[in-house]
Amino acid sequence: MTSAADPPSAAASHTRRRWWTVFALSAASLIDSMESFTMSILWPHMYPTLGLRVGQLGPVASVSGIVGTVMTPVWGFLADRFSRKWLLVLITGMWGLWTSAIGLVHNFYQLLGVRIASSLGLAALTPTALSLVSDLFGRKERGRAIGVFTAAGFSGSMVSFIVLPMLATRDPEGWGLSFLFIGAAPFDSGGFLLFVKEPPRGSAEPELEDVVSAETAARFEFRLLPRLLRVASWRLLLVNETLDWMGFSTLYTWAFTWLESLKLGMMGTAVIGIQFVGVLVGHVAFGWVGDALDARSPGRGRVTLGTIGLIVNVLACVGFLLTSPYGLLPLLVFGMLTGLTESLKMSGARAPLAQNVMLPELRATGRGTIAMVSGLASALIALLAGWMVTQFNDNVVAMMLILVPIPKALSIVAWLPLYRTYPRDMEALHATLCQQRAEIVATQGRG
Repeated sequence: MTSAADPPSAAASHTRRRWWTVFALSAASLIDSMESFTMSILWPHMYPTLGLRVGQLGPVASVSGIVGTVMTPVWGFLADRFSRKWLLVLITGMWGLWTSAIGLVHNFYQLLGVRIASSLGLAALTPTALSLVSDLFGRKERGRAIGVFTAAGFSGSMVSFIVLPMLATRDPEGWGLSFLFIGAAPFDSGGFLLFVKEPPRGSAEPELEDVVSAETAARFEFRLLPRLLRVASWRLLLVNETLDWMGFSTLYTWAFTWLESLKLGMMGTAVIGIQFVGVLVGHVAFGWVGDALDARSPGRGRVTLGTIGLIVNVLACVGFLLTSPYGLLPLLVFGMLTGLTESLKMSGARAPLAQNVMLPELRATGRGTIAMVSGLASALIALLAGWMVTQFNDNVVAMMLILVPIPKALSIVAWLPLYRTYPRDMEALHATLCQQRAEIVATQGRG
């Protein structure tokens, strides 16, 4: 990291390099996330032409979600062990071919098989990228960097939401062209990542920044893996994100089909679009807000911001689902509020909190494990959602009124103990990093 003795030009160059890496990772995230909601966006056009039932989105989303989430800690483990840069270059550039193949399927079993294959590599980006970002930015700036990266991902979802329906409505088979388009895009992101410079693990921590190198960081890899499970705040964040993500995934898996049934036409597009705008703006804005609160109250600033986001988000989701009989304006207002609070609790609180209590050599594994557990839970709730839609005579909103707010409300219960555990776990991490520093300095002194 840059020291106070570095000349201004060196500091400026260092800052540019850090933000170039964030830009490259964000470009990859944008392209990668274009695929995330593709199936949900195109499902209203797909199932009639393939001769499927509307509820069959449930098993497709569930099984492919299970495969993707099981792979997430595998990618996290590899990212903590090997070069994060080359892992991203290889994986993000290759896996789009499977997504393109979805556009060529003709029946349910072909769709299910190709979707499973495409899901294997989709989980590599986020844990690897967040590990890189956390080694480039310390606590004072980590939230804003994570916010920019995450916002780019939702920008890709917005691009998909705008472009894909236009392609799909050109003819009954237009959804296939959409998958071909999305599958070809990841090759471009690999080029950006070639210019990323990978920092040593732990190089953004004040305890290690002036002594760590790639060689010294390597000695700590996985030595303390069992300690990940002993971090109380990490366990709470795992439970919180799992419950919250169950509600989030249910909402955004079925919202497109629900709004299509309301016959809103282009106004339905505006409703989802305003949600995505809220998510995008919120990730950037609340990343900065979270950093500012953390500077004023290191132990509880981010935790309080997350509490506000979680509570308001539950109320906004209920309002969004109940206001369709009252016209377009309430849908737009509650849609915007839903989007803003989704990003508030993520980039403003949850993601930086997780990075701030995990050892640098375990951050990708920790992030991947949380993603795996939350993804598996979301896959199971997708099966339940599909079954409930069938039981409710294809009444999607009745199902969402149960499976969206209830898990989100339960996630608040898992969040509140962070007021006690988070300050304690930060202190424990500081002590461990100081010990690592002492070992490095002692080794250098003997050398």
